Amino acid sequence: MRWHLETVMAQTGVAPPQLDVPPIPHELMHVWEYFCQLSRKRTNGGLAANPISDEQIMAWERRQGFRLTPFEGECIDALDEIFLSNQ
Repeated sequence: MRWHLETVMAQTGVAPPQLDVPPIPHELMHVWEYFCQLSRKRTNGGLAANPISDEQIMAWERRQGFRLTPFEGECIDALDEIFLSNQ
């Protein structure tokens, strides 16, 4: 989506408002990185990406050698919901 919006901006000289996104707070940057790692491993249902399952998160935690806090898990669930609603 970002690539598409940047292409529009390059062609028109006008930045679409969707590109005006506030930066991720430093305190939450690690959660964004966790979500990106998990999202790269998500499965596909044929027509669209599937949600990140609890089993995938637990397998990722085992592989990384630590557990997400409840807050981090809630953030990842919320990010996944936003991701799925925008695909």
